[in-house]
Amino acid sequence: MMKDKGLRKVSKICLITSSVIGIIFIVLSLLALTPAPFYMHYSLGTDPNKSEEKFTPEYIIMLGGGGMPSADNLMRLYYTAEYSEYFKAPIIILHPEDSVCQSQMRKELISKRISNDSIFFLTEGTNTRAQVLNLKNTCPELINDKLLIITSPEHLTRTIKCFNKLGFQEVRGQSAFEAVINFKLSLEDQELLGNKYIPEINNTNIRYTFWNYLKLEITCFREYIALAYYKLKGWN
Repeated sequence: MMKDKGLRKVSKICLITSSVIGIIFIVLSLLALTPAPFYMHYSLGTDPNKSEEKFTPEYIIMLGGGGMPSADNLMRLYYTAEYSEYFKAPIIILHPEDSVCQSQMRKELISKRISNDSIFFLTEGTNTRAQVLNLKNTCPELINDKLLIITSPEHLTRTIKCFNKLGFQEVRGQSAFEAVINFKLSLEDQELLGNKYIPEINNTNIRYTFWNYLKLEITCFREYIALAYYKLKGWN
């Protein structure tokens, strides 16, 4: 009897768990059919210190992301090089110690006409808080300088808040957004052959937007959790 009672309890927990997971999946799927994930991502990538006042950075601060080459790092390096060249400002890259990544990132920036003497690395810390804290401790003179922070869109709000919390006075942010595509994705009027009994999926909302928005939701909700954790820790 005790064994049966235990099995019923386990079955009930499994049922509740699967029901909750199912509800979450349905909600996420419905949300992916709306523009909400795009605006969630866009909001995270908007500089919380945004101002209409003219801002000329004295340093470009890039937070490294992932390996090299990787989509995240290449996008960030692209923006970093563009702004560094435009403002004639030196670059400080915050990235965990990794000689291969550092060498490749330096090489990428040099290929974009950035002087080797303008590129500096700080390699202490493996999360945003630790990296920004290391920047403050290593270069305390930057606390009042104008800094342009470059990172991935989903991380920008949390990163800027970290800089603000640690007392940096003149900080602005730039997200490494991907450029939008400007060509027709529909399969209409294209002769693709194949099994004629399987219907074509011409609707790009199903082929691309839905799945992209599902991925964006995961990215955004993960970042919301990180923001909440940083808030509880008193880091932002």
